[in-house]
Amino acid sequence: MLTEQLAIDDAVRAEASTAVDEAHDRRVGGMALLLEDGAMVQLPAQLSRFLESAIRSAASGSVIFTSSLPEELTTTTAAEQLGVSRPTLMKMIAAGEIPATKVKTHTRLRRDDVLALRQRREDRRRDAADELLRAGEAFD
Repeated sequence: MLTEQLAIDDAVRAEASTAVDEAHDRRVGGMALLLEDGAMVQLPAQLSRFLESAIRSAASGSVIFTSSLPEELTTTTAAEQLGVSRPTLMKMIAAGEIPATKVKTHTRLRRDDVLALRQRREDRRRDAADELLRAGEAFD
Protein backbone atom coordinates (compact mmCIF):
# COMPACT_ATOMS: atom_id res chain seq x y z
CA MET A 1 0.00 0.00 0.00
CA LEU A 2 1.32 3.41 -0.91
CA THR A 3 0.56 6.14 1.65
CA GLU A 4 1.57 9.72 1.14
CA GLN A 5 1.13 12.82 3.29
CA LEU A 6 0.40 15.93 1.28
CA ALA A 7 2.09 19.07 2.51
CA ILE A 8 -0.47 21.82 2.97
CA ASP A 9 1.46 25.02 3.39
CA ASP A 10 0.00 28.36 4.48
CA ALA A 11 -0.52 29.53 0.89
CA VAL A 12 -2.51 26.41 -0.07
CA ARG A 13 -4.49 26.59 3.17
CA ALA A 14 -5.32 30.26 2.45
CA GLU A 15 -6.43 29.44 -1.12
CA ALA A 16 -8.60 26.60 0.17
CA SER A 17 -10.11 28.85 2.84
CA THR A 18 -10.93 31.49 0.23
CA ALA A 19 -12.64 28.91 -1.96
CA VAL A 20 -14.66 27.55 0.97
CA ASP A 21 -15.63 31.07 2.09
CA GLU A 22 -16.79 31.98 -1.42
CA ALA A 23 -18.86 28.80 -1.64
CA HIS A 24 -20.53 29.58 1.72
CA ASP A 25 -22.88 26.70 2.51
CA ARG A 26 -23.62 25.84 -1.12
CA ARG A 27 -22.78 22.33 -2.28
CA VAL A 28 -20.43 21.77 -5.18
CA GLY A 29 -22.38 20.74 -8.27
CA GLY A 30 -19.31 19.85 -10.28
CA MET A 31 -15.73 20.81 -11.05
CA ALA A 32 -13.68 21.28 -14.16
CA LEU A 33 -9.98 21.34 -14.89
CA LEU A 34 -8.61 24.26 -16.85
CA LEU A 35 -5.78 22.87 -18.97
CA GLU A 36 -2.76 24.89 -20.03
CA ASP A 37 -4.09 25.21 -23.60
CA GLY A 38 -7.35 26.71 -22.33
CA ALA A 39 -9.40 23.54 -22.75
CA MET A 40 -11.76 22.51 -19.94
CA VAL A 41 -12.28 18.95 -18.70
CA GLN A 42 -15.44 18.38 -16.65
CA LEU A 43 -14.86 16.09 -13.67
CA PRO A 44 -17.38 13.40 -12.74
CA ALA A 45 -19.59 14.13 -9.71
CA GLN A 46 -17.92 11.59 -7.42
CA LEU A 47 -14.46 12.98 -8.14
CA SER A 48 -15.77 16.52 -7.60
CA ARG A 49 -17.13 15.54 -4.17
CA PHE A 50 -13.79 13.93 -3.29
CA LEU A 51 -11.89 17.09 -4.25
CA GLU A 52 -14.39 19.28 -2.38
CA SER A 53 -13.74 17.22 0.74
CA ALA A 54 -9.97 17.61 0.30
CA ILE A 55 -10.33 21.38 -0.18
CA ARG A 56 -12.50 21.72 2.94
CA SER A 57 -9.99 19.63 4.91
CA ALA A 58 -7.11 21.80 3.72
CA ALA A 59 -9.04 24.94 4.65
CA SER A 60 -9.63 23.63 8.17
CA GLY A 61 -5.93 22.95 8.68
CA SER A 62 -6.23 19.19 8.61
CA VAL A 63 -3.39 16.99 7.45
CA ILE A 64 -4.37 15.09 4.33
CA PHE A 65 -3.16 11.57 3.72
CA THR A 66 -3.68 9.68 0.49
CA SER A 67 -3.22 5.99 0.00
CA SER A 68 -3.63 3.58 -2.83
CA LEU A 69 -4.28 -0.13 -2.75
CA PRO A 70 -3.67 -2.50 -5.64
CA GLU A 71 -6.64 -4.46 -6.95
CA GLU A 72 -5.23 -7.68 -5.49
CA LEU A 73 -4.07 -7.69 -1.86
CA THR A 74 -1.80 -9.95 0.14
CA THR A 75 -3.20 -11.37 3.36
CA THR A 76 -0.90 -9.09 5.35
CA THR A 77 -2.18 -5.95 3.62
CA ALA A 78 -5.80 -7.12 3.80
CA ALA A 79 -5.46 -7.85 7.52
CA GLU A 80 -4.04 -4.36 8.10
CA GLN A 81 -6.98 -2.82 6.24
CA LEU A 82 -9.44 -4.80 8.34
CA GLY A 83 -7.67 -4.15 11.62
CA VAL A 84 -7.26 -7.84 12.38
CA SER A 85 -4.29 -10.17 12.65
CA ARG A 86 -3.28 -12.29 9.68
CA PRO A 87 -4.30 -15.53 11.49
CA THR A 88 -7.72 -14.01 12.20
CA LEU A 89 -8.07 -13.08 8.54
CA MET A 90 -7.20 -16.64 7.53
CA LYS A 91 -9.96 -17.89 9.87
CA MET A 92 -12.39 -15.43 8.27
CA ILE A 93 -11.46 -16.75 4.83
CA ALA A 94 -11.90 -20.36 6.00
CA ALA A 95 -15.32 -19.46 7.47
CA GLY A 96 -16.40 -17.92 4.17
CA GLU A 97 -16.69 -14.38 5.56
CA ILE A 98 -14.58 -13.04 2.69
CA PRO A 99 -13.61 -14.64 -0.62
CA ALA A 100 -9.99 -15.28 -1.47
CA THR A 101 -8.05 -17.00 -4.21
CA LYS A 102 -4.85 -18.99 -4.23
CA VAL A 103 -1.95 -17.91 -6.43
CA LYS A 104 0.39 -20.90 -6.19
CA THR A 105 0.93 -21.12 -2.42
CA HIS A 106 -0.16 -17.54 -1.63
CA THR A 107 -3.64 -16.34 -0.70
CA ARG A 108 -4.87 -13.16 -2.38
CA LEU A 109 -7.96 -11.04 -1.80
CA ARG A 110 -9.73 -8.51 -3.99
CA ARG A 111 -9.42 -4.93 -2.73
CA ASP A 112 -13.15 -4.29 -3.22
CA ASP A 113 -14.05 -7.36 -1.13
CA VAL A 114 -11.75 -6.20 1.68
CA LEU A 115 -13.08 -2.63 1.62
CA ALA A 116 -16.68 -3.88 1.57
CA LEU A 117 -16.02 -6.13 4.57
CA ARG A 118 -14.31 -3.27 6.40
CA GLN A 119 -17.39 -1.09 5.80
CA ARG A 120 -19.75 -3.83 7.03
CA ARG A 121 -17.65 -4.28 10.18
CA GLU A 122 -17.65 -0.51 10.81
CA ASP A 123 -21.43 -0.40 10.29
CA ARG A 124 -21.93 -3.26 12.77
CA ARG A 125 -19.69 -1.54 15.35
CA ARG A 126 -21.56 1.73 14.92
CA ASP A 127 -24.94 -0.02 15.24
CA ALA A 128 -23.76 -1.83 18.38
CA ALA A 129 -22.53 1.43 19.92
CA ASP A 130 -25.84 3.12 19.11
CA GLU A 131 -27.71 0.23 20.71
CA LEU A 132 -25.59 0.53 23.85
CA LEU A 133 -26.31 4.25 24.03
CA ARG A 134 -30.04 3.64 23.68
CA ALA A 135 -29.90 0.93 26.35
CA GLY A 136 -27.99 3.27 28.67
CA GLU A 137 -30.63 5.98 28.28
CA ALA A 138 -33.07 3.66 30.06
CA PHE A 139 -30.97 4.03 33.20
CA ASP A 140 -30.84 7.84 33.09
